[in-house]
Amino acid sequence: MPNQRCDWIMKEQITGSDWRGRRAGRLVGALGLLLALVLLIGVVPAYAQDDEFPPQLPHYFTGTVSTSTGPVPEGTVVEAFLDGVKKVDTAVNAQSGYELLVTGEYGDEGKIVSFTVAGVQASQTAAWVSGELDYNFDLTIAALPNGSWFPFPFPFECFIATAAYGTDTAEEINILREFRDVVLLPSDLGAEFVSLYYEISPPIAEVISRHDILRTAVRVGFVDPVVATLDWSYALWSERD
Repeated sequence: MPNQRCDWIMKEQITGSDWRGRRAGRLVGALGLLLALVLLIGVVPAYAQDDEFPPQLPHYFTGTVSTSTGPVPEGTVVEAFLDGVKKVDTAVNAQSGYELLVTGEYGDEGKIVSFTVAGVQASQTAAWVSGELDYNFDLTIAALPNGSWFPFPFPFECFIATAAYGTDTAEEINILREFRDVVLLPSDLGAEFVSLYYEISPPIAEVISRHDILRTAVRVGFVDPVVATLDWSYALWSERD
């Protein structure tokens, strides 16, 4: 009999522990559900209360870029426009490929995304869709501007000067751009120089942008003197035909 009583007591203890465990589990689950409801009620309707809508995901495009005679050169700039408004640009890689994330807002669904290649309108367009992934969206144009081999639309970034000044909107950079467009690009030798600069300067600019001391040294020791010289001689070269 004592053994049976001990067995009964142990069974009751085990049964009680299981019941308490299940009760605790149900309590935790209920608290979790309550917290989820609080977050759902408190966060999601905030958009509706403020007459706002959840942010839209970008529309992703990727593919190749080519003309009627073949792939475009590395560095050719591709721009994307949503309903006529520029959203983003990128440079074509060595395989003539590109990637673009075109952002939009609520209400932009179905609006037209168009593209330019080196400033030339591409033949392809697409309807903007939030979160859409368009792989192998190849872009084509008849030819690069004026039939030229030169792949860059203008104005194009002055990589080293931008890194030195920490911005691409500095007045000094505008002077460099104007000298490039007015003096260098109209001549074959100048265009070749600019093309070489765009080929080798991006990695140099990346190193400069990472070090404040180097950025200051390049700006004070190199870019500033060049800009000062161009500014001083502006009247001589700015009126060239």
